[in-house]
Amino acid sequence: MTPADLVTSEPEAVSLGAIERQLTRPWQLGDAPPDEQSGRALMGNLVVVCRHEREEAEIAEDLVAIVSQYPSRVLVLVADAGNQTSEIKASVRLYGRRRGASWPVCGECVTIRAGGPAIPRLPSVVRAIVQGDLPSALWWATPEAPPLAGELFVQLADLVDQVIYDSFAWTDPLRQLILTASRVGENGRKVMSDLAWRRPKLWRRIIAQSLDPLLAPGALEAMSEVHIEHGPHALTQAWLLTGWLAFRLGWLPRGGKVLPGPEVSWSFQSAQGTPQVEIRRRPEGEPDLQSIRIVTRVNARLVTFQFTSPAPGRVNVFADGLSDRTAWLTGPVYTRGQLVARQLPDLARDRLFESSVALARTMAEAVL
Repeated sequence: MTPADLVTSEPEAVSLGAIERQLTRPWQLGDAPPDEQSGRALMGNLVVVCRHEREEAEIAEDLVAIVSQYPSRVLVLVADAGNQTSEIKASVRLYGRRRGASWPVCGECVTIRAGGPAIPRLPSVVRAIVQGDLPSALWWATPEAPPLAGELFVQLADLVDQVIYDSFAWTDPLRQLILTASRVGENGRKVMSDLAWRRPKLWRRIIAQSLDPLLAPGALEAMSEVHIEHGPHALTQAWLLTGWLAFRLGWLPRGGKVLPGPEVSWSFQSAQGTPQVEIRRRPEGEPDLQSIRIVTRVNARLVTFQFTSPAPGRVNVFADGLSDRTAWLTGPVYTRGQLVARQLPDLARDRLFESSVALARTMAEAVL
């Protein structure tokens, strides 16, 4: 099903005590006959946390992509600390898709708005609404590290099977990375996922393919320099990619420093030497990785791999000193909602992500 197949009901205000009754009563969406009830087919619960109406509006667009791929009972918590009301307000809306003359429900959305004094009550409200027989996820849809919310995050995280967050646009990315990394992998079987890890998947794939020992013998072991450039708000993408590369190659961080530019530089220890990594932010451009340059040796010959992204969803690679041709790899470009939808059914812990985050945390601690 695509987002174009969806129809959405108008939001309907409801008291907290009547939410479940409102959700379970028969619904007719669109032009469905009065005697035809809407069926339901939900795969999970999704708890979404935001801070104000602007973020709520952005989430509303994402939910269309999410429920079209992963039918869910969604609880949108608008935790507005700047609002001093102690009242909690709720509204309900449904997402359906046409099947003949009826509109079977594929998404239930409960929006709960709470001011500062009422925010501590949100976990108990969530506990009463989620469907206990379905897997649950918490999507932290604000530009801040989840642990900064303190007890609200702790209690909500205890109610779910996985936590999804996005380090994109963190205001203090290195300190927030350290804070969040301490939670990744510590909660037993709970899954934690950063959308900034999923976005550069194409880059990781083409780097792994280009430096494969069958195509470039000795390139992985002889790597001496890595230079990464990224656009605004993409520092954590570069940081996590460096953590992934260092972990896969068995590099140990020796030290790092912040340089003018702004740039960050590290020195690592490997079995073959002391590879250097530099990350530089461009002042403008797409908020993604933009170029990666890797200096190494292939069969003892000096080779520089140049990875660039001429357009979203495409990464080119040119191996200077090895080939006179440019190769490329393409992949789909996902919206934020699509990234969340793809993560929701993945309930297995990503050990590679966890190890990369742990190493990125060590790198961040070295420069602060």
